[in-house]
Amino acid sequence: MPAAQLELLLPLLRCPYTGSALRLAGNTLQSGAHVYPIQNGIPNLVREEQVSAIDQYFQQQYGAEAARAYDRAIFLLSLLIGCWEPAQRRRLAQLLDPPTGGLVLEVSVGTGANLPFLSEAVGQRGEIVGIDLSPAMLQRAHGRAQDLSIPVHLVRADACRLPFADNTFDAVFHFGGINMFGDVPRALREMVRVAKPGAPVVVGDEGLSENRRRTFLGRRAAKMNNLYLCRPPFAAVPWEDVQGFQLHWAWRELFYVFRFHKGCPAARSQEDHAVSVQAEVRRRVLESPPPGEYGI
Repeated sequence: MPAAQLELLLPLLRCPYTGSALRLAGNTLQSGAHVYPIQNGIPNLVREEQVSAIDQYFQQQYGAEAARAYDRAIFLLSLLIGCWEPAQRRRLAQLLDPPTGGLVLEVSVGTGANLPFLSEAVGQRGEIVGIDLSPAMLQRAHGRAQDLSIPVHLVRADACRLPFADNTFDAVFHFGGINMFGDVPRALREMVRVAKPGAPVVVGDEGLSENRRRTFLGRRAAKMNNLYLCRPPFAAVPWEDVQGFQLHWAWRELFYVFRFHKGCPAARSQEDHAVSVQAEVRRRVLESPPPGEYGI
């Protein structure tokens, strides 16, 4: 990351463990006793001992060899299930519908496969920040970002401890990964925390729709990858902080997609009673045992 680009990013950054502002000191970022290296131009805002065991495990699955093969594997998989990958990624970026010229965060940017479509959606005056836990995936994303005409800032970070100030981003996007995050409720709360009030948030991962589970394609997909058996994590959504929640399905209903907006404090204060009632209804529904074989 060029020094000038890092200077632009610095005001947005915070120590992910204390919430304190960071300062640039040589080839490191510092906050009190915490020192974070800048490696290959990418700030590394992760303390390995703070990463959960499950996140460490999946990080190890995405080393250099996996990163090189990842895009081809996803493209072939999309053809196998009858999808055109670029069209699916464009649909998701359009579903996010970020404001033109806005600042977009992609959580788990991976190889950067979504960056061209997010760039399209945000326009020529926009900017993108991408985070990932895997250094190898970030390096692939860095190569892809060079082909874009808008600034893309990459940071190594833990999705459960986002290193950004509150109310920073005009839109937040995540697709692929949250099912196996070490702390799913915390990751969703973090995405909401760093979004500006009213900002759109899109979150999706493997999870067959109830109808798709009953089909030949659904059964075959589940045999290839049992993560397709995951169900949307409704109970992990911070309902009190979101508005306009929608559930969508993507990639032939093999993936669930949440879309909502971060709640505005003024709107919440006017609807406190309604929200509390709705929250209680959701709690009772979501904590009930699933009826029948396929759940709710």
